[in-house]
Amino acid sequence: MRIERVDPSVELRGTAVLLHGFTRSPEDLSHLSDACLAVGARTLRPPLGALWWPSSTNNAGYLTRLAGQLLPLLADGPVVVVGHSAGASAGAWIAAELIARGADVRSLICVDGVESPTHLIGRSWDRLASVRVRAVCAPPSRCNRHGALAAWLATQDRTTEVVIVAGSGHGDIEGPSQGIYRWACGDDPDQPAAQQVRDISVAWIDEALTRDVS
Repeated sequence: MRIERVDPSVELRGTAVLLHGFTRSPEDLSHLSDACLAVGARTLRPPLGALWWPSSTNNAGYLTRLAGQLLPLLADGPVVVVGHSAGASAGAWIAAELIARGADVRSLICVDGVESPTHLIGRSWDRLASVRVRAVCAPPSRCNRHGALAAWLATQDRTTEVVIVAGSGHGDIEGPSQGIYRWACGDDPDQPAAQQVRDISVAWIDEALTRDVS
């Protein structure tokens, strides 16, 4: 598990749990981690299995155990869970498990997220009542299942925020364009909207760590 701590000269304001997408790795979120550190959020980047069921992003039992491993690593203070692609559904389950264990989870941020085949977001939804759920999404594409999660979130009675960034791509949160997203999703390697996706995500992380919930 990648654990990054803020520079001692920067005030520690909380923890961001960053969850990668299907077939990706913690290292693929290094650019996002650097941006979090700059606003005073230490980061935890656990590995999520993708292809082997006992450690699958879709396996609630595995994610429950992972939440238990994360809990003692959380610094005192607020927590934000950020999930990209399939990491969004894993993040919903992990956030719910952390809340059940007493962690101060302030927000779940889904970055062009997708629901899992095991319906982890839907199954976690009632347990996330205390959490602000926000989603920054690319326009509908084959990699975000044609915008299915954004559409579902928009129908929920609970206050959520869904922002669809025109011209953005599925893999923008990872930083410089990756060949896998050009091939699998049709992402444009020169998308001017990519930085906007990252800026929105970091601003939401910053806001969640600042918000007074007392």
